[in-house]
Amino acid sequence: MQRIRIARLREDARLPSRKHPEDAGLDLYAVERTEIPPHQFGIVPTGIAVEILPGFVGLLKPKGRSNHLLGAGVVDAGYQGEILVKVANPTDQPLVFEAGDAIGQLLILPVFTPQVEEISQQEFKQHTTARGASGGIVEQKYRQSGG
Repeated sequence: MQRIRIARLREDARLPSRKHPEDAGLDLYAVERTEIPPHQFGIVPTGIAVEILPGFVGLLKPKGRSNHLLGAGVVDAGYQGEILVKVANPTDQPLVFEAGDAIGQLLILPVFTPQVEEISQQEFKQHTTARGASGGIVEQKYRQSGG
């Protein structure tokens, strides 16, 4: 994918851009003032739609210097609606995005979409690796809680 087609859904929307040509992500910008209370989630509209081609996915990620978190960060191929960025404010202060402020970045990556095939537990266990079911910290906490 050498180009990504983007439509402004509002005249005042700012097109995504890169600060440096080598940057992996395209910066996304708020199209209107949005305030997110402390320890709450909010939706920041961008006023744009992007054309993600089949075989690719758009991932929304926070910018390196951001003190907020992004959620629900997948833009599937074929989605034609406005890019709305779900932002979590983990701080004790309101988080304010003014129109034109960078919210996060959009990464476009190739994606595999294999078909799901159900197999039996016995067949699955025949293909296990040396690692087996060890799941690190998640497994340890699960087992400690009696799960």
